Amino acid sequence: MRFHLGFPAPSIIDLKMPDNAALAQLAEARGFDGLWHSNQRFFREMFVRMASSAMVTERVAIGGAVAEPFAVHPIITAQSLATVDELSGGRATLALGAGGSGFKMMGIERRRSALALREAYAVISGLLEGREVTFDGEVIQAYKARLAFEIDEPPLLWVASRGDLTLETSGEYARGVIIATYATPSGVRAALDLVAKGAARAGRSMDAIRIISRVDTCVHQDQGAAFDGCREMIANFLFSSYPDRNFVRRMGLDVPEELERLIARQDVELRPQVARMVPDEFVKAFAWAGTPEMVADRIVEIHRATGIEEYGFWGLLAPGQRREESLQLIADEVLPRIRSTIESSVSITGSIEGLGS
Repeated sequence: MRFHLGFPAPSIIDLKMPDNAALAQLAEARGFDGLWHSNQRFFREMFVRMASSAMVTERVAIGGAVAEPFAVHPIITAQSLATVDELSGGRATLALGAGGSGFKMMGIERRRSALALREAYAVISGLLEGREVTFDGEVIQAYKARLAFEIDEPPLLWVASRGDLTLETSGEYARGVIIATYATPSGVRAALDLVAKGAARAGRSMDAIRIISRVDTCVHQDQGAAFDGCREMIANFLFSSYPDRNFVRRMGLDVPEELERLIARQDVELRPQVARMVPDEFVKAFAWAGTPEMVADRIVEIHRATGIEEYGFWGLLAPGQRREESLQLIADEVLPRIRSTIESSVSITGSIEGLGS
């Protein structure tokens, strides 16, 4: 199994660039396989933070999530990714996604996201493979573009989404898919089925696609504090995805009327109030929150239901919790419990099969 760690912008808003290195080194020392860097508008720049982490680590994969194709042209994204990959000795990786912040401030309209991601993926992949790229898409265009330097091996590109259409179409072309937000076996299974549907349509095997189940995570010895640490992030994606509620209904939930009326106003000043109104049921559906034992058991349930071998913990902080405490709880208490539980299950299954032979 592989385990990835990331911190959304709210969890590292006070982490100044000189201190980024220590966090990266701690993540590597604690055994995480991938360290992911969020990309949120008006926050510290993603590729710069990736470069900072790459320079002080040796083993851990250096990920970015997500790069969107609307405010930044895919050619520039390919250039930045290739630069970090060279700096890291081939450890860089990147997830493409629709993005969720800052478009209104920049006067940019996000349109046809699933198609835009597919076109961006094609352009970036071609450039990373060292080819000259001419692409006349409906959203993305490139004309005789080529990187001016070579890289040894193209970095792995992912598509990250919770949206139905993007998940389904990503199965047709992506080397890796990050299933975002769904925190229950039924939710992850439904998302995985969408990817498989697209893969089957393209004649691809699911074995050719790496899958990460990525969920916002808050681990604390106090379950209530852990739940409170997740409400703001859930409020943010309910706010940014409005009026799309397909992913909410898939979980058997409906946004309470009073809460939906506030969200419908699309007033950023109301986000703190929206966060306070997020029900516990939404935390359970869209976050891994609770004590280390509770969170570990959630991942084991998903593994048993889906067979997914890679999991991404996007670390949220309970009130008053430090980043280092969150990281250490996941690394020292959650991951060992996951491994031991799954290994015990495999051992028991093997013993039973041996008795029957």
